[in-house]
Amino acid sequence: MERNVLVQILVEVERRDRMRNLSRFLRDVNDPFFVPEESFRKTYRLSRQAARDVFQEILPRMERGRRATRTPSVVRFMVSLHFFAQGSYQKSVGKDQHCAVSQSVVSKSLKEVTNLLVEIAPRYIQFPRDMQEAIAVKAGFYEKFGFPGIEGCIDGTHILIFPPPAEHPVHPGRVYVNRKNSHSINCQLICDSNLKILNINARFPGSVHDSAVWMMSNVKEIMRNNHMQGDRTTWLLGDSGYPLAPFLLTPIIGAEDNTPEGRYNKAHIRARNCVERCIGLLKSYFRCLLKDRVLHYSPEVAGKIIYSCAVLHNILRIRNIENDEINIVYDNENYNNEELEYEEHNLLHEGRITRNNLILQHFQ
Repeated sequence: MERNVLVQILVEVERRDRMRNLSRFLRDVNDPFFVPEESFRKTYRLSRQAARDVFQEILPRMERGRRATRTPSVVRFMVSLHFFAQGSYQKSVGKDQHCAVSQSVVSKSLKEVTNLLVEIAPRYIQFPRDMQEAIAVKAGFYEKFGFPGIEGCIDGTHILIFPPPAEHPVHPGRVYVNRKNSHSINCQLICDSNLKILNINARFPGSVHDSAVWMMSNVKEIMRNNHMQGDRTTWLLGDSGYPLAPFLLTPIIGAEDNTPEGRYNKAHIRARNCVERCIGLLKSYFRCLLKDRVLHYSPEVAGKIIYSCAVLHNILRIRNIENDEINIVYDNENYNNEELEYEEHNLLHEGRITRNNLILQHFQ
């Protein structure tokens, strides 16, 4: 009797070993890069080649692991792409037929891949660093919209997050409540005429006004320093939620059609539409950023996810990867109020002079 029990135990152990080895084998050969191109883009947004190149770029920095049952690096990378693209809960992402893993693996993978994408972000998200790069951006806007001197269009968008604890010493929940009474991160974004992101700032809570984010932006200091050093022909375009300055042009409230001011406004709106389309495209491709999803992470982690999606967005723009099935979701909600909170009188005066001179020279 004891012998039979022992034999049964040994048979069961052998069976479990075979199943374990089989699962390891299946996971190793289950290469998601062999998914058909159309299905791959629908699930992960990137093309197979683009995804493979990004994976190879971050692979040297990924954790290797020592256990035989460790999740392969490529699977950790792909489940993260799946999360960015689909915006599903981690448990649902783990059910991906090409990268089936547990929720805990999805969580660890997302943290690892997000951190690595943030590390390489400076390679893909760069505000013009010299005159040659600035001229190229200006040329793009002028060719498409006939508006001279534009180095980028700026706008803010709110990414909803799960309410942080009210008593948190660093991120108290109340400071993330925006004017729509939702918890969010106010993300500032600057793009070029090809909808490529030139600068992104996801460090401020939803209660902070767009103008305040701009006033504390490094790009604002760059633009101001260039202006003080004699650059009088370079501007950003922003909506009326931003303070007018000699390097940041806003529309003229109440300008009539068929007047120089009206023509300026029309050109301003057409050009500035780039940043609205850029934000809409970013959220449409990477649906984890949509307001219907809500990022269930701390503000710090949510910010890194936003930066990661911006990196992937720029890779799509650089490689001219399009997806006809994607419908751009525009963020039409206005979180600004009409009262600007951080106007600087001297810059406002210079801004009016600069705007008037531009209208006289180009929109008569």
